[in-house]
Amino acid sequence: RRNSLQRWMKVAGTTALGSLWFVSTPVGAVVLEWPLAVPSTIEPNWVPDYIYVLSGGFDIGDVPAHDASGLETIRRVNKASELWKQYPTATLIMAGTQPGTGDLRDPQQQGLLMQEQAERLGVPPAKILIDSVSTNTNGHAKVARDSGLHEPDSPLLIVTSDFHLRRSRREFSRFFDNIRMVGSDTTMGNDSFADLSIRSLLPDVNSLEDATICLREFVALALSDLRN
Repeated sequence: RRNSLQRWMKVAGTTALGSLWFVSTPVGAVVLEWPLAVPSTIEPNWVPDYIYVLSGGFDIGDVPAHDASGLETIRRVNKASELWKQYPTATLIMAGTQPGTGDLRDPQQQGLLMQEQAERLGVPPAKILIDSVSTNTNGHAKVARDSGLHEPDSPLLIVTSDFHLRRSRREFSRFFDNIRMVGSDTTMGNDSFADLSIRSLLPDVNSLEDATICLREFVALALSDLRN
């Protein structure tokens, strides 16, 4: 029995180390993100009424003036501002407040940081609204449903990180049937299979972080189904 247990532990340990190695590589991170990144095809004659920019968090400074949006939020606002120039009749909605900051910051702080960035990129203030109520993806969709701004068939464009597209689509499609999804990740380096090399098979910290985020998304997708 001892020998059998030792053999099982060796197999389990080797499998665990091999799995950790794989998800820590650039290729592993891409494989995990692949089923999560599901952008929509936008038809030439389709025009959104509103562009939802899902917040990705901000870093708190010593004072509110020192607060700064996180990388994912910055990318999402950049992409949404670029899209607004294609659809200037649309209104941007900066969706979400950061959980756990209620005692430190105004609920609008996340949205104000996003608005300031969008204005620097050319979006006029009159074309920006802030949702300072919702704290997660499910909440973003429910606040949109209850806002009184939309009908179930209203054309809505949702902008978020590539790894967050599938879950965002699932939540918003519960209430709206005319949505399109756009990922905010940069195109550079997204296709790791195009330049497969020894380097892409070696673990690195950034890839492990990306893989961890993707694994968390899979768990969140499962919880989303249970919750709804």
